[in-house]
Amino acid sequence: MRQQIRRARWTVRSRLAEHPAYLSVAQRKYGHMVLGDGTELVIDGFTRSANVYAVIAFQQAQTHPVRVAHLLHSPGHLVAAAQRGVPAVLTIREPRRAVISCMIREPFTTAPQLLTAWIRFHERLLPWRERLVVAEFNRVTSDLGSVVEEVNDRFDTSFDRVHDGPETSKRAFALIEERAARPAWDRAIGLFMSGLIDEAQLAAARDASAGPSAGGGPAVAFEHRVARPSTEREQLARRLDGAYDDERLAAARRRAELVFTSLTSHPA
Repeated sequence: MRQQIRRARWTVRSRLAEHPAYLSVAQRKYGHMVLGDGTELVIDGFTRSANVYAVIAFQQAQTHPVRVAHLLHSPGHLVAAAQRGVPAVLTIREPRRAVISCMIREPFTTAPQLLTAWIRFHERLLPWRERLVVAEFNRVTSDLGSVVEEVNDRFDTSFDRVHDGPETSKRAFALIEERAARPAWDRAIGLFMSGLIDEAQLAAARDASAGPSAGGGPAVAFEHRVARPSTEREQLARRLDGAYDDERLAAARRRAELVFTSLTSHPA
């Protein structure tokens, strides 16, 4: 019963998140993560689509913190940014990998539920494609610098370019892993991601913290939650391929692939 309730709540939240009106609700819970008057950039996307990496690697590359709204996993968030003319990046992962990764992260979810949500999320954004920079998962994790350049070109901004490479990835994944452990300075990590403090202030918050963790510990196994590559998750993903490939999902898979192609191959 508890799993069914969590599954239903996940779907309700995903449906609400399709609409810009959701932002007024999100503001009360997520505060500085939500698009506001001072927002300079929005980075968002369906869950497990390299959102966290994009935000962290972007902020680590900036000379000065940039006010970034992020990680609501809400198409309404991106629509609101497009309506206001705020630079916005949609991170997108091909549906199979996104769905399976989410099933690992949220074991109470199902392949049909997630594939339907993936389709709704991205179809909502099709009319706004021209006002978004669309960045595929592999591009985010290996060529984020080109995404930043596209943002600068499209929106006449001057954000510092990310210099992709092993050192950049190492720094980003170190903070991603730190964040996933939910340390006592977790709030400071969130403020850094939103551009409200810089790395020196984050380091000071880390040093000042007396305890290794806060909030009672992780709700699910760490390797299932942390947003970075993992051998364990790859093994789980292979075992979940069958659920995604269920013949009853054939029509939905075709629809998802068409949406993915429409968003990623659309001329800039």
